Amino acid sequence: MKRRVSLSTGYYQHHYGNERAIEIAKKIGCDAIDFSLTGMDVANPNSIYAKSEEEFVAYFTALKNRADELGIEICQTHGRITTYQEGKDEFNETVFRNARLDCYATKLLGAPYTVMHDISTCGMLSPNPDPTFMREKSFEIFNRILAYAKEFGVTVATETLGDAPPRDCVDFFGSTDEYLMTYNRIAAVGENAKYFKMCLDPGHTNKASRFGNNPKVPTAVRMMGGNIVCLHLNDNDTLTDQHKIPFTGTIDWNDTFNALDEIGYSGIYNMELHLPAYGEKEMAIETGAFAIKVLRTYLKKRYPQDFAE
Repeated sequence: MKRRVSLSTGYYQHHYGNERAIEIAKKIGCDAIDFSLTGMDVANPNSIYAKSEEEFVAYFTALKNRADELGIEICQTHGRITTYQEGKDEFNETVFRNARLDCYATKLLGAPYTVMHDISTCGMLSPNPDPTFMREKSFEIFNRILAYAKEFGVTVATETLGDAPPRDCVDFFGSTDEYLMTYNRIAAVGENAKYFKMCLDPGHTNKASRFGNNPKVPTAVRMMGGNIVCLHLNDNDTLTDQHKIPFTGTIDWNDTFNALDEIGYSGIYNMELHLPAYGEKEMAIETGAFAIKVLRTYLKKRYPQDFAE
């Protein structure tokens, strides 16, 4: 199979606009992109999410057409990051309106997956939320969101979490055991398993590994198995969410790729990076280009048969 390299384009979208971000990704050598929907909000009258359905469809169809013209695949989108905030009922209901539009936009963009976060300790008033509440709220949230995934024929990939930075503790679902237990419970309902998969963020998993018995990235991959369908590859020192280029932090990448091979991962190798690490905006395009070159060079050495001319 052909090994394809991708980049999350949220930073480029924010600074250059959505269409230009796709063009930049093509210019720097991406085979595909993870297109961000995270800033789009039905509660913001200026957002495309607040426009008519006709405008919404025309907008995302035009972006898909532009990507097709450039020969670049939109392999996944990034949907809701914050899916619950304690004590904010209006926000919490708006999450579902936005999540439905995330699924709709994902379909229009031709992407099979939209990545979403679970309820996070960061959104709770206490660093030690009630475990029963967290499990039940996650179950409720994803069952509602998965109805939209089924409506539009896309898959929601729940992202692995890490620590809760303001609280210096592991995020509740940063625990691989909790993450897997709740995932399996949700996936067991009806047809959910068809529309509910996993997105590995090794940076998050690496941060969680400094707490308790949470595993290192390669072990976590083996625990999650074939339910991993998309990636947010990045590196760090376990202490902060640096979103560094792979091979520049503490993750064991050779064994991580061994684990991905063992579980039969055959998807696109997408990176989610802190692109302005070497200069706000000025260096972000060059940083993206360098990251693509780094990962593609590694893949060519590891899988030379998949890059033969």
